[in-house]
Amino acid sequence: MSQREAQVIVVGAGPVGLVTALGLAQKGVKVLVLEKNSIEVPPQWRGSTIHPPTLAIFDELGLADEIISGAIKVEVLQYRDLEITDVVNYDYSCLAGVVKFPFRLQFEQYKVLKLLRNAAALDSNIDIRYESLIESVSQDSDGVSVVVNQAGTKQVLCADWLVGADGSHSAVRKALNIELDGFTYPYPTTVVATPFKFEEHFPGLAPVTYWSGPTGRLSMIRTPDIWRIAMTTPLEGVDIASDDKGSIAEPSRDFIVAIDLLLNLLPGVSLADLELKQYEVYRSHQRIAREFSVKRIALAGDAAHLTTTNGGMGLNSGVQDAAALVKALVAAISQNSDEPISQYAKERKEFCADFLQPTTTTNHKTVDNPDYEARLARLNELMAETSKPEIVKQVIARASMISELVK
Repeated sequence: MSQREAQVIVVGAGPVGLVTALGLAQKGVKVLVLEKNSIEVPPQWRGSTIHPPTLAIFDELGLADEIISGAIKVEVLQYRDLEITDVVNYDYSCLAGVVKFPFRLQFEQYKVLKLLRNAAALDSNIDIRYESLIESVSQDSDGVSVVVNQAGTKQVLCADWLVGADGSHSAVRKALNIELDGFTYPYPTTVVATPFKFEEHFPGLAPVTYWSGPTGRLSMIRTPDIWRIAMTTPLEGVDIASDDKGSIAEPSRDFIVAIDLLLNLLPGVSLADLELKQYEVYRSHQRIAREFSVKRIALAGDAAHLTTTNGGMGLNSGVQDAAALVKALVAAISQNSDEPISQYAKERKEFCADFLQPTTTTNHKTVDNPDYEARLARLNELMAETSKPEIVKQVIARASMISELVK
């Protein structure tokens, strides 16, 4: 194999790839990061949730204080209904003494990415090359090699180990011929962003509130920039099959029906008053890669698994993959063995199959029930739970991805 560019090549300069790179760099490992896109980080409001264990990972990288200072702190998990007046709150204070950060944060992913890229740019152990397209990947018993196309020039880059953190359409996963098993939900999710001050109209409205209703879920999340509303609607006539996501210039009839249920609770407020800043549609998936690693190559984040956005566990599970993979790679380098990578793959795939997918599937199923009596019964059940501290702790721990800490 040719001269090595680094000990580890990380494909993908998103949050998962950069947490991997920064974690390795802290251990003195030389890392080359290859990113197909440019250095620009466009503002997007998706992926804003940071759960306690993920914030702990950012803390190890020295970024937690800056994230906390700019974020919206979520101290209760709130459930409401568009036709029922009951309000249910689960309090995050139950995690005090269990974790260092007993709260959830809302902080836009693009801001996290900027912080990570700034930190990586200052680290002498990290080399990031943007606009680098992966054309092929290969490996032998001694290392890995990647054929990269950068501005029309191809070159072969070599390293001891390779990480595919390049998203749902991962070039690394495809090069390994690994399938993503699972399914896609039949109805897409509509996301809108609006500066409208809902908190002035709904007393006690929490920064994260999950509304149920006759057309399905409507979640409201307050980020530092804006309110973000997501809802499940049939969206008849919307063709987004080609790329599983898209933008629509004008709201569809189905969207208007869904949002009208919210507007009915706001006398005198019209759709125009919301001043929609974003109107996007995307499909939710529940998929897991058949393999998370092949010898010297490992997958992390969306390259390895896709999950519905309910509960904000997509970004978090990916960052947690990265932290686990850093430990595995440090051990692999020390031992010159791919066994730690195989163990990482086994454990993270089990996590996805045993916790991540079942939890997000349940979230999706329960909040999308349109039946009034079923929704009323669910709210009553949730209300009863809030009077039982141990159940509240279990609910919040599960929502925070730390169930194992409160058993």
